[in-house]
Parts: sequence; structure tokens; C-alpha cells
Amino acid sequence: MTTLEAVKIELDSSCECRYCDACGLGTESLACDNCQTQTREVGYCDGACWEYKIDWLDEALEAWLPLAGNPSFLRLDGSRMGWQARSGYKVISASRRELLDTLLHVGDARLLFTFAGASLTITRWSHDEPMGAHFTVTSAPVCGDCLYPVDDCRCY
Repeated sequence: MTTLEAVKIELDSSCECRYCDACGLGTESLACDNCQTQTREVGYCDGACWEYKIDWLDEALEAWLPLAGNPSFLRLDGSRMGWQARSGYKVISASRRELLDTLLHVGDARLLFTFAGASLTITRWSHDEPMGAHFTVTSAPVCGDCLYPVDDCRCY
């Protein structure tokens, strides 16, 4: 990923799975993401489209982390969160699992990850966030003595 290239990945917890007969990929798109052939509906969700998108997210995070300085911890600054449109932040470990666990606690939701160089922004739409909650992800400062995030440091 170059600093000018923007990558967008959308995850939806209520997917509508489709299948590409030409290349055997699961997707949610009308045209296959790989070969652009028209896909067909399947009468069930086997989770394949979710798994493919998780793989894409892993690849994008793996490419983004070095651009962000290979942080051990990430800071998520959020706005318009929940039905009261609150703002706040949370420091988490720098992993996809922790990121999704933090963002998907609201139940059914749609997430749009936008990677643009060293920038990562996320928009989450849910029942309580019909206009979208917005998150900016940055590396969290770490204490030089204990290597914990500065917010959790008890060295001083």
C-alpha cells in the first residue's frame, strides 16, 4: 500500500451471501470482486463472505501498521457514538481481533474501514447510529519505562 492509495473494506454483520461460479469465491457483490462475473444468490449465509473480508482486513492492517510506526497499542477516537451521539476514546492492543471486539459490541452493525497511507478511519452504522459513528485510529503513546499505554501507566 502506498501513501496515496486508499483502500476501503466494508464488513456487515448481516450479510447477504452470493457465490461466483466462475472462480468459486463467496461475496456480497453483484459482480465478483475477483473476476467481475455476475454472482448468484445463495439461500443461506455460510459465513464465507465474512471470512474473505476478514482476510482482506488482516492484509490491510498488516500493510498499515508499519506506516503507523508499528505500534503496540492503538487509540480509537470516536464521535457520534450510540443513540446519544457521544464522543470518547479507547486504547486497545494493535490487533484486528481487539479492534473488531471494540467496534462490534453494539450487535448488528456495518463497518467501513478506510486506509489511506498512515491514516485509518472507520465509520460504523447501527440501529443506534443511523448517521454513522466515526472513528480515527492512531498509534497510542507508550511509557518508555513500563511499555504500557501512557493512559494506563503507573510508573509516576
